[in-house]
Amino acid sequence: MKQRLQQLIQAWQKARELPYVGRSLFAFAIVLIVLAIALGWHRTHPDDVAGAAIHQASQARIALPRSVLMLSSILPYLNLWVSIGVPLLLIVIWRRWGNLTRLMPPVSIASGSVAVWAIASELVDYIAHSHMTEMGEPPAPVAFAFKLVCIALALGSVPFALQYYRKTTILERYTLRTFLHPLVFCFVSFCSLWIIMDLLDNLKDFQLAKSSFGDVLGFYLGLLPYIYVTVMPVALLLAVLYALTRMSRANELISMLGVGRSLAQVLRPVFLCTGYAVLLSLAANYYWAPRAEGNRKAVVRAFEERGAGSIMASSIMFRNEQTRRTWFAASFPFSLSNGRERMRGVQVREENADGSPSRTIIAPAAAWAPGDGWRFFDGSELIYQDGSVREIRRFPARKDGQHVIEEPGIEETPWGIVSYALRADFMSVPEIISYLHAYPKAADDKLAPFRTHFWHRFALPWQAFALVLVAAPLGVAYSRRGSVGGIAASVFIFFIFMFVNNLFLNLGKGGHLPPWLTVWMPHLIFGSLGWVLFHFRSQNRDLPSLKSLLKQARPTIMRPRNRAAGAPAT
Repeated sequence: MKQRLQQLIQAWQKARELPYVGRSLFAFAIVLIVLAIALGWHRTHPDDVAGAAIHQASQARIALPRSVLMLSSILPYLNLWVSIGVPLLLIVIWRRWGNLTRLMPPVSIASGSVAVWAIASELVDYIAHSHMTEMGEPPAPVAFAFKLVCIALALGSVPFALQYYRKTTILERYTLRTFLHPLVFCFVSFCSLWIIMDLLDNLKDFQLAKSSFGDVLGFYLGLLPYIYVTVMPVALLLAVLYALTRMSRANELISMLGVGRSLAQVLRPVFLCTGYAVLLSLAANYYWAPRAEGNRKAVVRAFEERGAGSIMASSIMFRNEQTRRTWFAASFPFSLSNGRERMRGVQVREENADGSPSRTIIAPAAAWAPGDGWRFFDGSELIYQDGSVREIRRFPARKDGQHVIEEPGIEETPWGIVSYALRADFMSVPEIISYLHAYPKAADDKLAPFRTHFWHRFALPWQAFALVLVAAPLGVAYSRRGSVGGIAASVFIFFIFMFVNNLFLNLGKGGHLPPWLTVWMPHLIFGSLGWVLFHFRSQNRDLPSLKSLLKQARPTIMRPRNRAAGAPAT
């Protein structure tokens, strides 16, 4: 057994050292792309997003802009490159692992390719649906532009991080490695615990739905942005405490300070790595993390119902006072653009001016398309007279055998129906902006949660930086004493920070304080505390303790007044 293991290790090492394998694989991928272009790959293998947009535009009789048509012909080749070229580049990265100079080209090409592919896919989807208003929601071009910036930041920043690591000094690289090892361990451990606990909670639902391993794996891959935003602050806090406590006990910090470096210069790699993690968290929390959080139960429910896609909301009741129309939908999908996703269990009740019912539409499914309006499938129509049902009409049959009724005159849009049932906790920044644009004159107490969560999407990632700023001076100890106290104080401050953050968030959602103030106030308070503690530690002064803050002046004994001495003589 031991001999076979040694043979495998030797074969593994020889595979990494084979000459010209990386260049050959890269050239092979380029030749495949050139052959695909020559054979017209985009005609036989169109992109799903672009194909759905073009199909929906043809049904709605809307002319798509040239940009969508051009991107629809480019996207198939980008899909081919990402599916073939990027895995080959990962093999090249594996062969060059350890050589930072030779590692830069394949990492840059791989991250840039994935970033371009993701941005092009988002552009096709947005440009097409902005002209067709897929669900009738108000467009938010500025929010979409920032979404593209987040994609470029998350995917295109990897070569810059690698370049920083390559250019750093030996001391900074050592500090960074000492910090990254516990960070990766804590992050992977907490993610595993989170997934295991959630899997135990949903295991019965997966078994009842007879979900495959691929379905479960895809479910948790979709939750990774939310898991990252949730777990990363705790992982950063524990990694900082472990790394700095270890370096303090080994007198490594004192040695670095003894060569003329300040504490800020010594901890600069830690702060830069924390800032990079915060920027990735900001990109994830802008759109993908809240969508994944709100999508979690909906996807499980879709597995149970064997639906084609996930569900945005369920049991929706909507009342439009202007049109005197009441809607009920049992389930509402995330997208209506592909033509297969439909609202389920729909009932529409129309009333006369005096409040009596005039008509009710009952349909198992309903769909909406721009230009065509509403279509109700396989249901019936109830006609009222004097408050009672006069006639029940089944929907007319079409050539394909379906019973469909078309109602282009109904003014409500899918977005107008579902938006009032959405919770701000699970909405992304573009969705919150669309909601605020759709209901600008709503009551302040109704809009307060959405305004608060708009600012909360940008403020939440920075809580990790505030925690690290507090934990760093508490983890630094110039002697063997005080390390346990610093760790305990950091954990205690973390729980206080979580309490204060939730307190201010609820105050903002209730409309008691301005939304921007409530989400940033905990970061300002604990960030200022961190700066004060860091100033004390950088000046080689003891951190202020609770005992010194509560220290009072010694009591003095006052002599009683001698009334007899001051009395006049008689």
